[in-house]
Amino acid sequence: MAPQDSNALEETLASTFALLSRFTTSLNPATASPTASPIDNAPNPLHILRDSAKLLKAHTTKISLLSINKPFSPLAVQRIVKDVSGTCLPAMMSAVQICDQEKVVFGTTMPREAHLRVRRVFKEIETLLEEVRSVAQGNEPRKRDSLNSTGVVWESCEAVIELERLDIAGLAVQKAEQWRDTIKDAIEELREWKEGEDLESEGQDELLGSDDEGVDGDRDSIEDIFNAANSMPKDRPELESVVEDADRRLKKIVLLYNAVIKRRLKMYKSSSDEADGASKNIDRLDEAMERLRRLPHQVDELVSCFYDLDDVRAMAQLRKCVAEASHVAERFSTGWDGREDEFTTWSGKWKEAIKG
Repeated sequence: MAPQDSNALEETLASTFALLSRFTTSLNPATASPTASPIDNAPNPLHILRDSAKLLKAHTTKISLLSINKPFSPLAVQRIVKDVSGTCLPAMMSAVQICDQEKVVFGTTMPREAHLRVRRVFKEIETLLEEVRSVAQGNEPRKRDSLNSTGVVWESCEAVIELERLDIAGLAVQKAEQWRDTIKDAIEELREWKEGEDLESEGQDELLGSDDEGVDGDRDSIEDIFNAANSMPKDRPELESVVEDADRRLKKIVLLYNAVIKRRLKMYKSSSDEADGASKNIDRLDEAMERLRRLPHQVDELVSCFYDLDDVRAMAQLRKCVAEASHVAERFSTGWDGREDEFTTWSGKWKEAIKG
């Protein structure tokens, strides 16, 4: 291959890596970046994300095939990489910027998810281009690695394309279902811990065998550690009572997720018209989604309290979970049109039931 072609490819790769680095840094929530200038008469950013991700998938396939087939053509690869850096990548960044600026329409949930998914695309395309650089430097192409990297880029692009199909309501439903399932897993984990048997086995006897110069108190301490991690102690009725109360209330929180998903999130209609209450509704949605997002973390803290055998902390943490869920029920007590409906009646009964 001609030296000038190789040099042109390396220059294009270097500039693309620099672009990816800048974009990735700006998408990092931990990195503060200056606010970009607003885009006037902005098109639908979800359409831009969909179209640019589809184009990137096509370019990725071409790059992968050119990299693993001989003879390697740096000029052909350079042209595609240049097109990627000049079209797909900036388009995705512009779409994210539009999501950020159109708060009235997209709120915070969609922009946050767009940041995460686009950032992953940039990370994966960077990995693929590193392999292209390796081939351009004369290293033998590794077909399996290239195909795997291509598949991962495709997968990340599909996740971006999915945002357009989901829209705001679909994404809210998807996230709420994930958080609900996390709580269901925690309930099952607690149930297994409550019903577990005291350990008398592997590891425990080895730590304090017959030849150890320990005292009975040492053995009791070891047993407490093993039992706390694997099953609820049978001699703690007050702890068992809190576990049973938590099981009952957490199941009602799962029911709330199901009802909110069906009666509120799936019914949400996005609009850019502030006059019809769109701004007010997206604010309601954002607040409720933030609480729904926090709940699994709070439940995880609750489970940790039980594993620490701390029934007092567990009761306090359970009250926090109930309060958070009650705020969600209250925020969604009326429909998106501000009127009461079936969910209004149901949520009132739910709030009474979870208190009892």
